[in-house]
Amino acid sequence: MTTIRIGYVPEHFSTPLYVARDLGFFKDTGVNVELVLCGTGEMTSKLQDKSIDLAIALTEGLVAGISKGQDWYKIVGTYVDAPLCWALSAAKDSKHDSIDTLYNTNVAISRYGSGSHIMAYVLAEQRKWLKKDQAPFQFTVLNNFKSMRDGVNDGSCDYFMWETFTTKPYHDSGEIKRIGQITPPWPAFMFAAHVDLLKNHVEELVKVLKAIEKATKIFMDQKEDESVKHVMRILEYPEEDVRRWFKTVKYAEDTQQVSQDAIKVTLSTLLHAGVVNEPIKSVEELVDLQVAHLID
Repeated sequence: MTTIRIGYVPEHFSTPLYVARDLGFFKDTGVNVELVLCGTGEMTSKLQDKSIDLAIALTEGLVAGISKGQDWYKIVGTYVDAPLCWALSAAKDSKHDSIDTLYNTNVAISRYGSGSHIMAYVLAEQRKWLKKDQAPFQFTVLNNFKSMRDGVNDGSCDYFMWETFTTKPYHDSGEIKRIGQITPPWPAFMFAAHVDLLKNHVEELVKVLKAIEKATKIFMDQKEDESVKHVMRILEYPEEDVRRWFKTVKYAEDTQQVSQDAIKVTLSTLLHAGVVNEPIKSVEELVDLQVAHLID
Protein backbone atom coordinates (compact mmCIF):
# COMPACT_ATOMS: atom_id res chain seq x y z
CA MET A 1 0.00 0.00 0.00
CA THR A 2 1.29 3.45 -0.94
CA THR A 3 1.99 5.82 1.95
CA ILE A 4 1.60 9.58 1.54
CA ARG A 5 2.86 11.69 4.43
CA ILE A 6 1.19 15.10 4.56
CA GLY A 7 3.02 17.96 6.24
CA TYR A 8 0.76 20.55 7.85
CA VAL A 9 0.82 23.35 10.41
CA PRO A 10 -1.42 22.66 13.46
CA GLU A 11 -3.68 25.68 13.02
CA HIS A 12 -7.42 26.16 12.51
CA PHE A 13 -7.00 25.92 8.73
CA SER A 14 -5.83 22.32 9.08
CA THR A 15 -8.92 21.02 10.91
CA PRO A 16 -10.41 19.38 7.75
CA LEU A 17 -7.44 17.00 7.71
CA TYR A 18 -8.66 15.58 11.01
CA VAL A 19 -12.16 15.35 9.54
CA ALA A 20 -10.83 13.36 6.57
CA ARG A 21 -8.94 11.05 8.91
CA ASP A 22 -11.69 10.57 11.48
CA LEU A 23 -14.48 10.01 8.96
CA GLY A 24 -12.43 7.44 7.06
CA PHE A 25 -12.02 9.47 3.86
CA PHE A 26 -8.29 8.78 3.73
CA LYS A 27 -8.86 5.08 4.40
CA ASP A 28 -11.37 4.93 1.54
CA THR A 29 -8.67 6.00 -0.92
CA GLY A 30 -6.71 2.81 -0.36
CA VAL A 31 -3.70 4.98 0.51
CA ASN A 32 -1.98 4.97 3.89
CA VAL A 33 -2.08 8.67 4.82
CA GLU A 34 0.07 9.96 7.67
CA LEU A 35 -0.32 13.49 9.04
CA VAL A 36 3.00 15.08 10.01
CA LEU A 37 3.14 18.25 12.13
CA CYS A 38 5.51 20.82 10.64
CA GLY A 39 6.60 24.35 11.25
CA THR A 40 5.90 26.69 8.35
CA GLY A 41 9.59 27.26 7.71
CA GLU A 42 10.51 23.58 7.58
CA MET A 43 7.96 22.40 5.00
CA THR A 44 10.23 22.57 1.98
CA SER A 45 13.21 21.09 3.84
CA LYS A 46 11.05 18.15 4.93
CA LEU A 47 10.03 17.68 1.31
CA GLN A 48 13.70 17.73 0.37
CA ASP A 49 14.73 15.03 2.84
CA LYS A 50 11.58 13.04 1.96
CA SER A 51 10.22 12.99 5.51
CA ILE A 52 6.97 14.23 3.93
CA ASP A 53 5.58 13.65 0.43
CA LEU A 54 2.91 16.36 0.28
CA ALA A 55 2.96 19.76 1.98
CA ILE A 56 0.16 22.19 2.78
CA ALA A 57 2.02 25.47 3.03
CA LEU A 58 1.75 29.21 2.49
CA THR A 59 1.56 30.07 -1.19
CA GLU A 60 4.34 32.65 -1.04
CA GLY A 61 6.71 30.21 0.66
CA LEU A 62 6.18 27.52 -1.95
CA VAL A 63 6.51 29.91 -4.87
CA ALA A 64 9.66 31.44 -3.39
CA GLY A 65 11.27 28.06 -2.79
CA ILE A 66 10.85 26.79 -6.34
CA SER A 67 11.87 30.16 -7.78
CA LYS A 68 15.11 29.97 -5.79
CA GLY A 69 15.94 26.54 -7.22
CA GLN A 70 14.24 24.10 -4.88
CA ASP A 71 13.46 21.64 -7.66
CA TRP A 72 12.40 18.68 -5.52
CA TYR A 73 8.71 19.68 -5.40
CA LYS A 74 5.96 21.23 -7.51
CA ILE A 75 2.70 22.99 -6.68
CA VAL A 76 -0.22 20.64 -7.38
CA GLY A 77 -3.32 22.39 -6.06
CA THR A 78 -5.02 24.91 -3.80
CA TYR A 79 -6.14 24.23 -0.24
CA VAL A 80 -7.42 27.54 1.19
CA ASP A 81 -8.68 29.75 -1.62
CA ALA A 82 -9.22 32.88 0.49
CA PRO A 83 -6.17 34.99 1.35
CA LEU A 84 -4.64 34.85 4.78
CA CYS A 85 -5.54 37.81 6.98
CA TRP A 86 -2.48 39.30 8.69
CA ALA A 87 -2.78 41.48 11.80
CA LEU A 88 -0.35 44.34 12.33
CA SER A 89 0.69 44.61 15.97
CA ALA A 90 2.67 47.14 17.97
CA ALA A 91 3.61 47.58 21.63
CA LYS A 92 0.70 48.23 23.96
CA ASP A 93 2.04 51.75 24.59
CA SER A 94 3.29 52.36 21.04
CA LYS A 95 2.96 55.75 19.38
CA HIS A 96 1.64 53.89 16.31
CA ASP A 97 -2.14 53.58 16.34
CA SER A 98 -2.69 52.80 12.66
CA ILE A 99 -0.90 51.72 9.49
CA ASP A 100 -0.54 55.34 8.35
CA THR A 101 2.59 56.07 10.40
CA LEU A 102 4.54 52.89 9.61
CA TYR A 103 6.53 53.95 6.53
CA ASN A 104 10.29 53.59 7.05
CA THR A 105 9.87 52.05 10.52
CA ASN A 106 11.47 48.89 11.87
CA VAL A 107 9.44 45.73 11.33
CA ALA A 108 10.11 42.48 13.19
CA ILE A 109 10.15 39.38 10.97
CA SER A 110 10.70 35.72 11.72
CA ARG A 111 13.24 35.39 8.87
CA TYR A 112 13.94 36.80 5.43
CA GLY A 113 11.64 35.19 2.88
CA SER A 114 9.00 34.36 5.50
CA GLY A 115 5.39 35.47 5.33
CA SER A 116 6.07 38.15 7.94
CA HIS A 117 8.79 39.58 5.67
CA ILE A 118 6.89 39.28 2.39
CA MET A 119 3.75 40.86 3.86
CA ALA A 120 5.73 44.04 4.56
CA TYR A 121 6.11 44.39 0.80
CA VAL A 122 2.43 43.64 0.24
CA LEU A 123 1.73 46.50 2.67
CA ALA A 124 4.20 48.76 0.87
CA GLU A 125 2.60 47.97 -2.50
CA GLN A 126 -0.88 48.65 -1.17
CA ARG A 127 0.26 51.97 0.36
CA LYS A 128 2.41 52.97 -2.64
CA TRP A 129 5.49 53.12 -0.44
CA LEU A 130 7.74 51.22 -2.84
CA LYS A 131 10.58 53.36 -4.20
CA LYS A 132 13.40 52.37 -6.50
CA ASP A 133 16.57 51.38 -4.63
CA GLN A 134 15.05 52.13 -1.22
CA ALA A 135 13.47 49.55 1.10
CA PRO A 136 10.17 50.70 2.66
CA PHE A 137 11.19 49.38 6.10
CA GLN A 138 14.12 48.27 8.19
CA PHE A 139 13.94 44.61 9.18
CA THR A 140 14.91 42.84 12.39
CA VAL A 141 14.98 39.04 12.32
CA LEU A 142 13.57 37.60 15.56
CA ASN A 143 12.93 33.97 14.55
CA ASN A 144 9.58 33.29 16.20
CA PHE A 145 6.21 34.71 17.24
CA LYS A 146 7.08 35.19 20.93
CA SER A 147 10.34 37.01 20.17
CA MET A 148 8.45 39.32 17.81
CA ARG A 149 5.93 40.19 20.53
CA ASP A 150 8.81 40.82 22.92
CA GLY A 151 10.61 42.87 20.26
CA VAL A 152 7.85 45.45 19.94
CA ASN A 153 7.38 45.67 23.69
CA ASP A 154 11.07 46.24 24.46
CA GLY A 155 11.23 48.96 21.80
CA SER A 156 13.67 47.25 19.42
CA CYS A 157 10.99 47.12 16.68
CA ASP A 158 7.97 49.21 15.76
CA TYR A 159 5.57 46.50 14.63
CA PHE A 160 5.19 42.99 13.22
CA MET A 161 2.66 40.99 11.20
CA TRP A 162 1.21 37.59 12.03
CA GLU A 163 -1.95 35.65 11.18
CA THR A 164 -4.84 37.56 12.73
CA PHE A 165 -6.64 34.85 14.70
CA THR A 166 -3.41 33.41 16.10
CA THR A 167 -2.49 36.90 17.28
CA LYS A 168 -5.90 37.85 18.69
CA PRO A 169 -5.44 36.28 22.16
CA TYR A 170 -2.46 38.60 22.72
CA HIS A 171 -4.50 41.60 21.62
CA ASP A 172 -7.29 40.55 23.97
CA SER A 173 -4.87 40.16 26.89
CA GLY A 174 -3.34 43.58 26.25
CA GLU A 175 0.18 42.21 25.74
CA ILE A 176 0.32 43.92 22.33
CA LYS A 177 -1.86 46.39 20.40
CA ARG A 178 -3.62 45.74 17.09
CA ILE A 179 -3.11 48.62 14.66
CA GLY A 180 -4.50 47.19 11.43
CA GLN A 181 -4.67 44.25 9.05
CA ILE A 182 -3.86 43.37 5.44
CA THR A 183 -4.57 40.52 3.04
CA PRO A 184 -2.35 39.60 0.08
CA PRO A 185 -3.84 39.07 -3.40
CA TRP A 186 -3.31 35.30 -3.51
CA PRO A 187 -4.73 32.14 -1.89
CA ALA A 188 -3.45 31.42 1.59
CA PHE A 189 -2.40 27.76 1.29
CA MET A 190 -1.45 25.49 -1.59
CA PHE A 191 -0.45 21.85 -1.96
CA ALA A 192 3.06 20.92 -3.04
CA ALA A 193 4.17 17.38 -3.85
CA HIS A 194 7.61 15.81 -3.99
CA VAL A 195 8.70 15.02 -7.56
CA ASP A 196 9.01 11.31 -6.67
CA LEU A 197 5.35 11.23 -5.65
CA LEU A 198 4.45 12.90 -8.94
CA LYS A 199 6.55 10.42 -10.88
CA ASN A 200 5.35 7.23 -9.21
CA HIS A 201 1.98 7.78 -7.48
CA VAL A 202 -0.05 10.47 -9.26
CA GLU A 203 -3.31 8.49 -9.08
CA GLU A 204 -2.94 7.99 -5.34
CA LEU A 205 -2.13 11.68 -4.87
CA VAL A 206 -5.28 12.75 -6.73
CA LYS A 207 -7.38 10.41 -4.56
CA VAL A 208 -5.95 12.00 -1.41
CA LEU A 209 -6.58 15.52 -2.72
CA LYS A 210 -10.19 14.56 -3.45
CA ALA A 211 -10.56 13.12 0.06
CA ILE A 212 -9.39 16.43 1.52
CA GLU A 213 -11.75 18.28 -0.80
CA LYS A 214 -14.64 16.16 0.48
CA ALA A 215 -13.65 16.84 4.09
CA THR A 216 -13.43 20.60 3.60
CA LYS A 217 -16.94 20.64 2.11
CA ILE A 218 -18.37 18.83 5.13
CA PHE A 219 -16.34 21.05 7.46
CA MET A 220 -17.80 24.20 5.89
CA ASP A 221 -21.33 22.77 5.61
CA GLN A 222 -21.27 22.28 9.40
CA LYS A 223 -19.69 25.64 10.23
CA GLU A 224 -22.70 26.81 12.23
CA ASP A 225 -22.43 24.02 14.77
CA GLU A 226 -20.23 20.91 14.71
CA SER A 227 -17.21 22.46 12.99
CA VAL A 228 -17.17 25.37 15.45
CA LYS A 229 -17.09 22.90 18.32
CA HIS A 230 -14.37 20.89 16.55
CA VAL A 231 -12.03 23.89 16.22
CA MET A 232 -12.77 25.01 19.79
CA ARG A 233 -12.03 21.52 21.10
CA ILE A 234 -8.76 21.07 19.21
CA LEU A 235 -7.28 24.56 19.50
CA GLU A 236 -9.09 25.98 22.54
CA TYR A 237 -10.12 29.15 20.72
CA PRO A 238 -13.09 31.16 22.06
CA GLU A 239 -16.35 30.49 20.22
CA GLU A 240 -16.66 34.13 19.15
CA ASP A 241 -13.26 34.03 17.42
CA VAL A 242 -13.99 30.74 15.68
CA ARG A 243 -17.30 32.00 14.31
CA ARG A 244 -15.61 35.18 13.10
CA TRP A 245 -12.90 33.11 11.38
CA PHE A 246 -15.47 31.00 9.55
CA LYS A 247 -16.78 34.20 7.94
CA THR A 248 -13.36 34.84 6.38
CA VAL A 249 -12.19 31.40 5.26
CA LYS A 250 -12.90 29.75 1.91
CA TYR A 251 -11.52 26.36 0.94
CA ALA A 252 -10.95 25.45 -2.69
CA GLU A 253 -13.95 23.68 -4.22
CA ASP A 254 -11.56 21.93 -6.59
CA THR A 255 -8.25 21.18 -4.88
CA GLN A 256 -6.52 20.58 -8.23
CA GLN A 257 -7.04 24.13 -9.50
CA VAL A 258 -4.23 26.68 -9.39
CA SER A 259 -4.70 30.33 -10.35
CA GLN A 260 -2.12 31.59 -12.84
CA ASP A 261 -2.86 35.19 -11.85
CA ALA A 262 -2.27 34.38 -8.19
CA ILE A 263 1.10 32.81 -8.97
CA LYS A 264 2.13 35.78 -11.13
CA VAL A 265 1.25 38.41 -8.51
CA THR A 266 3.03 36.34 -5.84
CA LEU A 267 6.15 36.23 -8.02
CA SER A 268 5.95 39.99 -8.57
CA THR A 269 5.80 40.68 -4.82
CA LEU A 270 8.67 38.28 -4.12
CA LEU A 271 10.73 40.09 -6.72
CA HIS A 272 10.06 43.48 -5.07
CA ALA A 273 11.00 41.99 -1.70
CA GLY A 274 14.28 40.67 -3.04
CA VAL A 275 13.27 37.13 -2.08
CA VAL A 276 13.75 35.99 -5.69
CA ASN A 277 15.82 37.50 -8.47
CA GLU A 278 15.26 37.83 -12.17
CA PRO A 279 14.89 35.89 -14.33
CA ILE A 280 12.02 34.38 -12.39
CA LYS A 281 10.38 31.11 -13.32
CA SER A 282 7.20 30.79 -15.36
CA VAL A 283 3.93 29.50 -13.92
CA GLU A 284 4.42 26.27 -15.87
CA GLU A 285 7.75 25.68 -14.13
CA LEU A 286 6.18 26.08 -10.68
CA VAL A 287 3.09 23.91 -11.16
CA ASP A 288 2.80 20.23 -12.03
CA LEU A 289 0.38 20.31 -14.94
CA GLN A 290 -0.38 16.58 -14.88
CA VAL A 291 -2.16 17.12 -11.53
CA ALA A 292 -3.12 20.80 -11.32
CA HIS A 293 -5.50 22.56 -13.67
CA LEU A 294 -4.49 26.16 -14.38
CA ILE A 295 -7.26 28.76 -14.30
CA ASP A 296 -7.59 32.50 -15.17
